[in-house]
Amino acid sequence: MTQQRHALASAKSLSLALAENAYRADEVRLLTDDLEGCDHIVSTRNGLFGLCPEGPRQIAWGRFFGLTLDGEDVLAFEACDRPSAHSRRGRIIRLRRRGGRITSADVLVKGLDNGCHQIDVIHDTLIVVDTYAQSILEIALPSAEITCHRPLGTPSREDWAGGYAHINALIAVDGLRLILLHNGADRTGRPSELAILDARWRLLERRPLPGLGCHDLALTEQGRLLSCGSFAGELFGDDGFRIKVSDMMTRGLSVGEEDIAVGGSPFGVRSRRDEFEGEVRILDRGFQLRRIVPIPAPPVAIRRLDGRDLTLSRRVAALGVKLARASRQAGVIAAEASVAAPQPAGAPEGPDPAPPPRPRAP
Repeated sequence: MTQQRHALASAKSLSLALAENAYRADEVRLLTDDLEGCDHIVSTRNGLFGLCPEGPRQIAWGRFFGLTLDGEDVLAFEACDRPSAHSRRGRIIRLRRRGGRITSADVLVKGLDNGCHQIDVIHDTLIVVDTYAQSILEIALPSAEITCHRPLGTPSREDWAGGYAHINALIAVDGLRLILLHNGADRTGRPSELAILDARWRLLERRPLPGLGCHDLALTEQGRLLSCGSFAGELFGDDGFRIKVSDMMTRGLSVGEEDIAVGGSPFGVRSRRDEFEGEVRILDRGFQLRRIVPIPAPPVAIRRLDGRDLTLSRRVAALGVKLARASRQAGVIAAEASVAAPQPAGAPEGPDPAPPPRPRAP
């Protein structure tokens, strides 16, 4: 056992050294340029993976979190150091695509905090959820000009009693900005919340959600808000719908026209998450299980490569999705309804803070 621990520690040290070298050299560590046949891309702490009919295909080495699409380009947040470290080796990489091939890979922005979680494009602006700094960053490209918003005030990292909420997901809809507040149930016992902001990132309302340690936001065509009730292995809606998806922690969500992909991660301490394997469960739009795809690492984010994904703000805007009436009502979201699990076949706004160190274009 001691020998195994030494081997794991040595592997982690080597991984961190390789990541630091890649950061300094502006190198994107691609394993293949082949995305032919892949319908989804998955970020994990142990690389980027394409989901193909034959199973997962590793696309790149690295510790990845947020994913989005900009046209055919895939944008991904990579932490080139431990997420909790203060070294600011976070960066956004861009994979340019033509059909099923990656034609080039480059670094779009660097100098970000290592703990950023989700990214998205709203209109023509790259949005970064800077989780540990409890900030939303708007980054104009290609200049990397940054505007920092802190609609929940300026608590210190993981100061749960002081208002830290661990923002981990975001989506824009109908002139509003919705952000998901994890709230650290394993430390605080509090359910997650949905924060509703206006287009200038000013807080309008906070609503408790019927789940603990929640991740991910999606809007269906009918305006139902979906999220992962992670600690219970569930997927739930803001209209009372909920369904047990997995005995694992649900994290990572993609909602296409005909399918829903939900990631599953084994429960375990944060410091050992790199060692685990995970899965992606593919459901149909009636929430019935189609297939389970094992992944060599726990999924963090999932996106459809065709861009027809209702976790993407641009897709929501293109379809003209409006929040359903129930989603606009103030108060606690009801969640009493339940359906059977599918079975496998066979705070007020604070003062304007000093902006974080400015990320830079490489």
